[in-house]
Amino acid sequence: MSYKVLFLEDNLLLQETLEDFLEEKGCQVFLSSCAKEALELCYKQKFDIYLFDVKLPDVSGFDFLQELRKANDITPTIFITSLEDKESLSHGFLSGGDDYIKKPFDLDELWLRMQAVIKRSLGLRDDKIYINDFTYLNLKRKNIVINEEEILLNLKDFELLQLLVSQRGKVVTKEMIEEKLWGLNEVPNSGSIRVYINNLKKIFGKDAITNIRGIGYRFEEF
Repeated sequence: MSYKVLFLEDNLLLQETLEDFLEEKGCQVFLSSCAKEALELCYKQKFDIYLFDVKLPDVSGFDFLQELRKANDITPTIFITSLEDKESLSHGFLSGGDDYIKKPFDLDELWLRMQAVIKRSLGLRDDKIYINDFTYLNLKRKNIVINEEEILLNLKDFELLQLLVSQRGKVVTKEMIEEKLWGLNEVPNSGSIRVYINNLKKIFGKDAITNIRGIGYRFEEF
């Protein structure tokens, strides 16, 4: 499938290698070596996906994406980085990144990640929100379908899951959850949130949802 790709990377050899690979896949690739050039391209073009290096000559790729997100640019983004520490990777997701791949990387793996991120970014399709190829939320029936098997949820569980999945890879604060699950005339219950989270972990596994202590929760890749 053909995608319009912005690749922000100051390594010219990697630029050429990835450009050749993606063009063979039918993609239209735009190259930039610094955030300033990339920003000009973002103003002129609408892209299907961004591929951003983190260590750039003029700014951090994390900070650059954060500014784009503040400007309501929701283009799905994969960070290409040599960083491995959890703090840096967490920073990448909190800045609005959708995925990351570590250098050196396999080109075919990157291509698979690109397709998955773009597919997820499409989000709602036919009243369904897909988590992966075999799992989706059915918005009409308010349930989950896993390998064609329907799993019933209570309404609060479903609403919480919908919120977490729509923000997957990002931290969903307790305030966001309370606003989603309780109306203006209802009193939020933090104890109930923990119950709903545990109900979802029984379905997806305990590692599917991470508790960010004192802040909220994050739905991990599934």
